[in-house]
Amino acid sequence: MLRPTVHWGPGEHRVAAPKRAATIYISERNPVQNRSHILRFTPLLITAAVFAQPIRYQHGPINTTHSPWTQLGGDSSHTHTPRVIGSHLAPPDWTSTGDGSITLSFTPQAGIVADDQRVYAVGQDQGFVRHLSAFDQDTGELAWATEIPFAILDSWSTPTLDLQNNTIIAVSGFSIVALDRFTGDQVWLTPVDRPIVNASPCITDDLGPSNRLFITDYTFGSATNGSLICINIDPNTQDNPFDPGEIVWSTQLPGNCSGNTPAYSDGVVYVSTADNGTGGAGHLLAFDATSTTPPNPIWDTLNPVSLGFFGAVTYADGFIYASSYNFQGTQRSANTIKLNAVTGALQWSIPTVRTDAAPIVLPNKRVLISGGVPTSPSTLFTGSLPAIELIEDHGNSATLLWDSFESTHNDLNSSGTWDQGEPYLSIGGWGHQPIAIINGRTTKLLVATMNAPTGINPFSHASDLHTIDLSKLPTDPDFIISSQPNTGTTPAIIGSRVFSTADSGISAISLNRSAIVIPITQQIRAIVDRNAPIRTLRHKPGL
Repeated sequence: MLRPTVHWGPGEHRVAAPKRAATIYISERNPVQNRSHILRFTPLLITAAVFAQPIRYQHGPINTTHSPWTQLGGDSSHTHTPRVIGSHLAPPDWTSTGDGSITLSFTPQAGIVADDQRVYAVGQDQGFVRHLSAFDQDTGELAWATEIPFAILDSWSTPTLDLQNNTIIAVSGFSIVALDRFTGDQVWLTPVDRPIVNASPCITDDLGPSNRLFITDYTFGSATNGSLICINIDPNTQDNPFDPGEIVWSTQLPGNCSGNTPAYSDGVVYVSTADNGTGGAGHLLAFDATSTTPPNPIWDTLNPVSLGFFGAVTYADGFIYASSYNFQGTQRSANTIKLNAVTGALQWSIPTVRTDAAPIVLPNKRVLISGGVPTSPSTLFTGSLPAIELIEDHGNSATLLWDSFESTHNDLNSSGTWDQGEPYLSIGGWGHQPIAIINGRTTKLLVATMNAPTGINPFSHASDLHTIDLSKLPTDPDFIISSQPNTGTTPAIIGSRVFSTADSGISAISLNRSAIVIPITQQIRAIVDRNAPIRTLRHKPGL
């Protein structure tokens, strides 16, 4: 019977269970169990390699458009979906951690941004000093690294590019700082009363001389509700009587905040809260982004489920989408909701995996969720595991099409739930923001496998980056198109080049039309070392 390729979740290959310590798939049909026995199967690997279908990559990136990736999710709506030609991930063009003067380790789960020349990321040096840094997109050469204030609670806020004013803006600790994107010199710094944790700046670019930045502070678990802060980012003029970095207004929200990244469209800013101020349901609100005094909400809608929001909201085609996080329960114990952006009226609510990531609205109006928490034998199982979920939006109702964990979980002991050592396809995660791309007539997804946290490191980088075909089911053999190890943490994309971080550094990876020829011996070595997907071995038709 045909079996789909199933990847271990992070850490599962370390389980000391007899004959289940690891499963290496030579094809969809032939599992080889337990890596310690791999040498016994060397003749089988060589035989398979003789009939292998070579992987072919067209050399160099294939460029279409070069829209900048300026904010979390690409733009102020958090759902930018670029059109690209290639969907095969090539080996990295370069990987960098700095230069001879500084070595950087990049912030786990934090996203990166890019303009037409450089890519920008937040990390720390060997002395644990936090920096915002810029790297040349073509060479990986470090252009500059500027110290920024320390972070609170291991915050993974993504920086934001203000191209009109040539600045790159980071939020860290009790400060919002703008640097010159060409030199790294400080342009302005704004202190705030409370720290900013996991929330990323959202900026406007269509308000003439009066563009703004919106951010929420951190108050989760305290007796004080959070605030939405509006900051001017344009020069002081007769039509804009505020200096760059000056706080225009701050308004208290009806609940605590943690990671609540706003979204913006057409003069309106949208934001969520982590609860209602007493631990109950979170709010979603809309405000006039053009106001010069603290505005009242245009509308305020409570989550119909008593859960809070801890991530970015998404704007798409007149609607607002947000996903909640549940600290208990099973795989789909949280929810995702859709609201009318004009009235705040609820369109639908559907159970989904817990997450801090923003929903992605696809061109066909389907909605994609990345969530779940990776686990390992040394960490507590929280009740949900990493997954991508695809939702069919019917307008005023929604249907879950599939959850990648539920579709691929092999319940070895028929317990009805996941147990340590049981395999499943581990992609996505609560702190991982994938990228949807339009490739030909189908939509693909750039999504990572996240490493499990450890006792000393509760937040982790990605272990692998994949392109997956959203026109297929998770159980289909060709669901995963290509993979690259040691990269994948909340990426950015410019043209057909993907930028991402991992424990090994920041990397540039080209998206190509097809696969590059890899020597048979290298394919075998990659399989033995677990550095390449086994599905790269394909039988040649007619042989």
